[in-house]
Amino acid sequence: MEDTFNQLKKNGQNNVDNLVCWMKDSKIVDGVKVTEANVRKLFEDVKDKENVELEKFQQAISTLAAEQKKKAEEFTTTLAAEGTKFLSAVAAAAAAASGAAAAAFKQAMEKK
Repeated sequence: MEDTFNQLKKNGQNNVDNLVCWMKDSKIVDGVKVTEANVRKLFEDVKDKENVELEKFQQAISTLAAEQKKKAEEFTTTLAAEGTKFLSAVAAAAAAASGAAAAAFKQAMEKK
């Protein structure tokens, strides 16, 4: 799990939205027992929502696990198992967004 987080951080993608998405993809956020709103509350005190530190993410996982009467290791193992697939999805989304932005810029320049 730490490897995936560190890769997100290296790429500047360790924001609350991506971390919540990772937890959803890992089925930790199931929309019933654990909702996205529950998880977002755990990050309310983060000063920079675009740059969450590993320690805060681990704290959020531990808190969530305790609330669910589970061990934090269960969640970290699940996140680690989903990590590679999640990183690929984030990279694909970033590439698509970049491509769309480049196309829009090109179109705008052609109109001038």
